[in-house]
Amino acid sequence: MDEVAKIMARGLLALPSDVRKRLGLKEGDLVRIEVKDDQLIIRKEQRVYDLKGSLQSQHTQQKTFAQILAEEYEKHKGGKKGGGV
Repeated sequence: MDEVAKIMARGLLALPSDVRKRLGLKEGDLVRIEVKDDQLIIRKEQRVYDLKGSLQSQHTQQKTFAQILAEEYEKHKGGKKGGGV
């Protein structure tokens, strides 16, 4: 998918509706922005409470909450090293 977005006043970025729909983004959602060389990478940010369903489904595997949280963190951080949210 290749889309064009416009930078508005005060640096606001208007994401095309197709992009928002594909990522399931709605007003108020958080995104993670990463700059790599001359590229801007935008990812949907998942907060801990957004992972509630995945934690419940893994409960039957007898994992501790800390284990599940660590696995979900690794899965969703995108391989980024350094500080977090």
